[in-house]
Amino acid sequence: MKMFSSTAYSRPNGVVLSILCLVLLLSVSVSFGADFQLPVNTCPSEGKPIHIHVHGIKSAAGTLKAVLYGPDPESFLVKGAKADKEREPAQKDSMTLCLAAPVEGKYAVVVYHDENDNHKFDRNWIGLPTEGFGVSKNPSLFLAAPSFEESSFEVNGEVTHVDVDMKY
Repeated sequence: MKMFSSTAYSRPNGVVLSILCLVLLLSVSVSFGADFQLPVNTCPSEGKPIHIHVHGIKSAAGTLKAVLYGPDPESFLVKGAKADKEREPAQKDSMTLCLAAPVEGKYAVVVYHDENDNHKFDRNWIGLPTEGFGVSKNPSLFLAAPSFEESSFEVNGEVTHVDVDMKY
């Protein structure tokens, strides 16, 4: 007696094999996602690429906005004085954004989680943030914005990597 010789038996094996291949493919792509690094030249803007690795994102709601300030320290947190910006759909836990510095020098990055997608950094009635945010070099924040000096990093090579921890 031949086992699995009829087409009735070969189809389920093909389905099982397809499912096993799919599971293997998904497990490989999930492990790649955990250690994903952007290719060197993926910044949407021209200039020196800065990969911003954002950690501690509490939800996938809304968008994450990263703003680059510098190299002039006087431009830090001044509306309209950004060197570059990027806005991407939020991903829970962590994600990497890419900004570009126009020239070498000192820069600082501010990231905020616009959960309600209203394109504003929302604050409560006393001016404290109601949405998540983070700053390069992760300075300690106590009722005041950090200084450029506390938040700045040097851009002078091919790719600069910066870690930002979100605070909610």
